[in-house]
Parts: sequence; structure tokens; C-alpha cells
Amino acid sequence: MSNLNQEKLDFLLLMEDYQSSYTKAINKDSAIASLSYNDCSKELFSQLIYYGDAYINQLNSQGFKAHQVLPDCLPLQYKWAEENRVWVPPTWLSKGKFKWYWRRLLKTDPETWAREKIITEQIKQLQPKLVWVFSGVPVSKKTLDIWRSYTEKILLWWACPLAPGFPYGKFDLILSGIPDIAKYFRVRGFNAAHMPHAFDERILEKVPTSAEKIPKLAFVGSLSEAHLERILLLDALSRNVEIDFYGTGVHLLSEDSPLRQRYYHPVWGEELYSIYGSYLLVIHKNIGVAGRSFSAKRLFEATGMGACVITESTDDHRELFKPDEEIVTYSSLEECIEKIKYLLDHPQKAIEIGKKAQHRTLTEHTYHQRVKELLAHLKAFGLF
Repeated sequence: MSNLNQEKLDFLLLMEDYQSSYTKAINKDSAIASLSYNDCSKELFSQLIYYGDAYINQLNSQGFKAHQVLPDCLPLQYKWAEENRVWVPPTWLSKGKFKWYWRRLLKTDPETWAREKIITEQIKQLQPKLVWVFSGVPVSKKTLDIWRSYTEKILLWWACPLAPGFPYGKFDLILSGIPDIAKYFRVRGFNAAHMPHAFDERILEKVPTSAEKIPKLAFVGSLSEAHLERILLLDALSRNVEIDFYGTGVHLLSEDSPLRQRYYHPVWGEELYSIYGSYLLVIHKNIGVAGRSFSAKRLFEATGMGACVITESTDDHRELFKPDEEIVTYSSLEECIEKIKYLLDHPQKAIEIGKKAQHRTLTEHTYHQRVKELLAHLKAFGLF
């Protein structure tokens, strides 16, 4: 039997399979798909997709026993189930009339049932002191109540729009990279705290910052119905300066948007960080739910790679970076265009800002610092 870990854990992290990026990585590489559960997990997390193994690396290095799983990455989770002799519905039950009968009988679909069964068995086997659920991982009140039999505390990380019906009140502490979300939960009587995103400095060992910068502006990220202001900004900018777009949601742009003409593809892992480290300028616009706060993961990824980042002025950006010294801020479309054109005409200034931002990120915004903040929050609320 292939257990996750023979020793009782302090932390078990339930990570999001963001935009199915881990599932896609398995499905497109037969060599990875053929590996055992443990080896497949290590290979996936070494590819620098989303959080990678940044949190568990730092938790382990600071003396804790930590592990993570991907509840929504079914190819990986089915490996674990098979190796640990946990029965789950065969894939053919998810098709046609079989799925209909299953849903009618159990009020859920076979894949959802399998996902909940596997993660519950993993928690039961490991019995960690603390389970940390990341936003995007679906859970129910019933499932959380079952988990309480096998763990002491359940923590939530939430950094996206609120989900109707999600059982926020069942968690012992909610952390968010968005200050307004943390405040929203505190006002409603929940234990909640703000903890910014971070950068994993080990990335620089695999993806060095480019000495020769591409003298252009890049946007790397998603466009969706939750990013209306971002779509409008990028479309307007693209009519004044060239923007190379890497990401998803290009179909949401107007047919005549110049941004469509400079669209490439979604990027993950080393390619994503290579782009951040290669372009002279990177543009950022918050998701709507962030309000006037400095919250996105992109900001720390890009500055960690030495990019000169242009972002909207917020109420809290001075707490993290010095405006127009370590990061470039704007308060209007006109100001944004003006600053971008200036930096494109003065690339050395942009390079200097990027270097200062990278120094600040590597000094104050790594996962080493964030884990210390995590532990401080847990102690403040009497959870650890």
C-alpha cells in the first residue's frame, strides 16, 4: 500500500487544480501519467504550476510535517485510490445513462462522489492536526463535519469572488490575500485575517531573469466575467500601446480589439516565469472583488522575476512596494498610457525599478515570510 506519509502530519494542504492546469499536465505527458502516485505528485509540483510545493517546502523547512493533495485532479487522485485500495466508481459510470442513474440514486455525480470519498480517506489515513483548504476546492458542510473526526482544525484560504452556498462558517480561520474579503468575514463574526501572496525564490534557480529584456509590455493572466474592469482597461490600452497577451479569455474581447492580434496562449510553470523575467514591462489590473487593494499573485510573481510592473494605485500598495520606485502605479487610463510610453522610451529606468522590486520581494515577500505570518495568525486565534 502506498501511503502519503507514515507519520502524522501537522498540515495537510488541499490545493486548487487552477483551470485544470495539473490535470492537463498529466493528460498531455504519458511519462508523467505512468508514474506512481508519489512520483507523479513530485513531478507535477516541481513544474512550478500555480503554488507548486512552495508552502509545504517552507512548512517542512521550518520544522513541521506538511503534505498537499489535489482533490480536483482526478487522474492523480484515482492513482492514490488504486494504490491504497479505495474503491471509486469506474470512469464509464460518468457517461450517459449510467451517470443519470447514479445521480438519481445518490443525488450527486460519480466524479464528485469519488473526489469526496478519496480526499476523506486521505484525511482519515493521515489525521493531520490542521487541514488547509484553498479557494477553488469544493467542499460541503457535510464533508467538513466528517473531516472533523480526523483533524483538529480546518483552515480556509480564499482569494476569489465569494461563492453562494459555500460553508464559510464551518472553518476555524479564513485567510485571504484580499483585505476586503478578510474584513467581510470579520464583520460577520468569523475568524479571518489578511495574508498577501508571495514568491518562491527557488524559481530563480530554474528560470533566471533575462539580461536582455523584450522592449514591450505584456499581460499574463485571465479574462472572465469577473474581470470586466480588466477587460475594459486592457482593450483601451491596446489601442494606444502594443500589449502581448498570454492567458485565457481572449473570446471575451471585442472583435476589433487590437489585443486579439497580439494574443499568444495560456502559460504555466517555467514558461510563465520566463515571460515575467523576459519582458521589460508587465501590466496588472485587479479582479473586481479585490476593490482598492493590492492583492494579486501576479504582482509577486512578476516582481520576483525582476519585471517592472505597472498597476493601479490602491489603498495599501505602499505597505508592500514603494510607488514609482519599486512598482509603477496609475490612477487613470491616461496616466497609465503616459507612464507606459515613458518607460518604453526609457528602458533603463524600467530595469532599475524591476531590480528594486525584485530585491523587495526576495527580502519581504517570500513564502518563508508568509509561513511565519501564517503561524502568527494561528497562534493569535489560539489554533496552533
